[in-house]
Amino acid sequence: MSDDSTPRLGLPWLMPAQAQKHVTVNEALRRLDALVGPRALSRTTAAEPADPADGEAWILPAGASGARWDDFAENDLAVFQDGAWARYAPDGGLAVWVVDEARTVVFDGAAWRPAEELIETLQNLSRLGLGTAADAANPFAARLNAALWTALAAGAGGSGDLRVAFDKEAAANVVSLLLQSGASGRAEIGLVGDDDLAVKVSPDGQAWQTALSIDRATGGVDFSRGVSIAGTPAGALMFTPGGKGVNAIWRVDAEHSELPRTATIYAVSGDVITISGASADIFAKHDVWSGSSYLRIWNASKAPEEAAWMKAIPDWGAGNSQLQVTDAADIAGWAAGDTVRLGELAPSNEWVAAIDISPMMMQVFGYAFRQSGVMVKANLLSASAGDDVAVSPNGEKGDYVSASGTAVAGILSGAGVTIIPSTKPSPISNSNLVFVREKFATNATVELVSVMAVLQ
Repeated sequence: MSDDSTPRLGLPWLMPAQAQKHVTVNEALRRLDALVGPRALSRTTAAEPADPADGEAWILPAGASGARWDDFAENDLAVFQDGAWARYAPDGGLAVWVVDEARTVVFDGAAWRPAEELIETLQNLSRLGLGTAADAANPFAARLNAALWTALAAGAGGSGDLRVAFDKEAAANVVSLLLQSGASGRAEIGLVGDDDLAVKVSPDGQAWQTALSIDRATGGVDFSRGVSIAGTPAGALMFTPGGKGVNAIWRVDAEHSELPRTATIYAVSGDVITISGASADIFAKHDVWSGSSYLRIWNASKAPEEAAWMKAIPDWGAGNSQLQVTDAADIAGWAAGDTVRLGELAPSNEWVAAIDISPMMMQVFGYAFRQSGVMVKANLLSASAGDDVAVSPNGEKGDYVSASGTAVAGILSGAGVTIIPSTKPSPISNSNLVFVREKFATNATVELVSVMAVLQ
């Protein structure tokens, strides 16, 4: 302990029998006023202020000058007290609030340093904001233009590696990196609702599509929406085993003429159309076709004509007089006496049937996608040689490919294999349509088009 002052703040001691004790006490109070909770206006002001207010203080930078400041040293705390300048040489650890920087600085024994530079450990913070305010929804928030994570080198006591871990509570939870534009999600990478790695994209932050997923057990990669090279789909041939009720997208076994084929509506109830007479079999053979595709049918009595998508014949084998559609709203305005038709005029001015193959995709692959092409096989049994069943991607003139033709009347044609592109999006699913055209001199008895594979 110093003989005449305290060791830390240098406050003068009162001596025994000291005269004018108030002088010593006042000196101690002045030092306390300057050094306890100190506040400096700046630490960059080099010229001694001409008219400081009582109690104002500055941390002196290198080269500070003035009538009294010339006698002070760099890093001193210069305080104007009782009409005169007082100099306080800082000890290591002195903290001062600097007004023009709105920050606390600490003297480390050699220089003044921002207090945040001296913080080595922060534990159990409830919120942290970097350049912005954190809140309850985002307890950690940062507004910045760049961020760097670098490994601690082996020479500095680390391993040289860097691994950032993100952990979720259970498989059904989400752990992901969400990329946004204008606070709206556009891409997400992570374990989203399961433990398989997924890459998802969205045009609006609401509707999401899985572009890629990787099976955690096998490592298999699934490109759900296909792969493109320079904007052109890169097709992978994906086989569609299954047969009856799976890949037979077009099947008629009743004697029938070429498209269009029509029936008169007897009644409509919900999603079921009942037609007059047992003639539903000229639309499709339910037990082979249903579950493989949807067929577009039309109410020819409406102006303009209205479309629906036929998915089943509920009374197959009994009445054969019912056509079930995918959406009851499509036929809500249809009534008894209207004409329902299978077949539509294509751009080539020929009659075709539009087929949505998404049910087959759902059965075989578990999801529907915009296939770039299909491989089909076809059979035809008809009354005249030269009859033909053709397929097309869009119904345009010149785009039909013969799938099967009758070589000998009354003899079932062989099952050839045909590949066509698929370019026309379905209005009711995420698949592309296939169009079938029939050319019969009179009638056919058996007609089949099955998808053997799709090009993704």
